[in-house]
Amino acid sequence: MRLMPLPASVAIAGAVAAAIAVPAALAATASASPATGTASAFGVSATGLVNIPQTPAVTSSAGAHHKSLAQLPPNPLVKLKVLHTSAAGAASRASVVDLRVVKAALSAHLITAKCVGGKGSSHLVKASVAGHRLAADAAPNSTVTVPVQGVGSVSVVLNKQVHNADGSLTVTAVEVKLALATGKAQRIDISSATCSAGQTTPPQQPTPTPTQSTPPGQAPVPTPVPSDLPVTG
Repeated sequence: MRLMPLPASVAIAGAVAAAIAVPAALAATASASPATGTASAFGVSATGLVNIPQTPAVTSSAGAHHKSLAQLPPNPLVKLKVLHTSAAGAASRASVVDLRVVKAALSAHLITAKCVGGKGSSHLVKASVAGHRLAADAAPNSTVTVPVQGVGSVSVVLNKQVHNADGSLTVTAVEVKLALATGKAQRIDISSATCSAGQTTPPQQPTPTPTQSTPPGQAPVPTPVPSDLPVTG
């Protein structure tokens, strides 16, 4: 039996532990909030000379659903170790561990996108493109353009947030666009989560009990109280 080197085993064990924790966290979020709606997520997709469908993709309108993959099918563009996606009610999350996009010179230890109740965020750990460090918690729709030798300019959008026609929000942690030697454009979306704003039912207010009011300037009408008075003679 061949033993796995310690650093790799520790990294994968940590990623698996995080993947197990995500569904529980999303389920707790869904149960703690009265919001309901639909949610979806995927780890990686690519269009252009290299096409990768949304992988792994999950969708949920009720309950918690999650998928995990140890690696992508063989391709010349994207390498990684673990992908995990989760969706529960109006909450979704996607994460990718130890990512490398070869032609874009992009690498990251962890890329995560999260969407809950119509609000989204992203988080990057040790992410860089062509040696330029990327912000861990970028503002929505932050764009970085970096020259990459042999490719040209590579455009990266961090924490991309798009409001969809149905009122839902899509958060993509990293969107990469690059021009290939063939003249075609290549796009890679990494860690994407979509959620609806959800609907909440306002709490019912108790109906007030009507009370008799006295018009201003008038004395209240006395209420007769029956009683028996003793008779003397």
